[in-house]
Amino acid sequence: MSIYSLVDVESDLIIGNCMNIVGLSGSRQYRARNFYELILVGLRLNEIYIKHCLATKANMARICINMLSQDEKVIGSLYFALAKPYYFHKNPIPQEIFNLELSGGFWVEPSYEAMEIWRKWMISKPTIKNTWSSLSQRRRLGWLEVVRMNHATYRNIPTNNNYFLDMTHVRDSVSFYCALGEAMNGPGGYYGFSLDSLDDCFCGGFGATPPFVLHLCNGNFDELMHRDKIKESEREKLRKLQELLISNQVTLVCD
Repeated sequence: MSIYSLVDVESDLIIGNCMNIVGLSGSRQYRARNFYELILVGLRLNEIYIKHCLATKANMARICINMLSQDEKVIGSLYFALAKPYYFHKNPIPQEIFNLELSGGFWVEPSYEAMEIWRKWMISKPTIKNTWSSLSQRRRLGWLEVVRMNHATYRNIPTNNNYFLDMTHVRDSVSFYCALGEAMNGPGGYYGFSLDSLDDCFCGGFGATPPFVLHLCNGNFDELMHRDKIKESEREKLRKLQELLISNQVTLVCD
């Protein structure tokens, strides 16, 4: 079964599918910053793409790596630029499945933590809220990377004007964004990871647009900002987050 599909950025043609990509999520201490040596394992080339390359002598220089779910639907994409373009008309073209070695860097380098989460999502996406609550702080940041990228693969149409955010596991701005995404768009949902991205979400394309009501369940901003162990810098982030919500006609209700 293929778990990655590859698309040529220049021609927008499907290059092929592969069973695995070795080197995609190796620890940073073993490689230079944003330089990856990848092995596409079990690659099966698309005949239309090969005919295109042979006819035009086009090279493969920039590719989109699509991560696939168990039913082979795209759930996220990474863009990769080859250090040296690959020419199919200059290399033997295998007729069946083979391995292909590539080197280069990502346009936006995925974190190690995000790739850990992607591997789980490719087997099964979360079906209940708060799956992120057991993750460390670094992995929660990885979670926000994943949900942001995954959101680009679907469009959620808002169905009501009331949303319910579970504050049980919210301890700071990062966990608030994890919980907010799920309040707005269900398990594994996305609705911003920073003030600027949240402001973008208010403009549309990410589900609900203001005005709407956000119910804070099992906690509220005042309780959160006055916790004994919270840092002053984090308190300021939460204050600005609360102000941004209110200034954009989001009514906050403490349930």
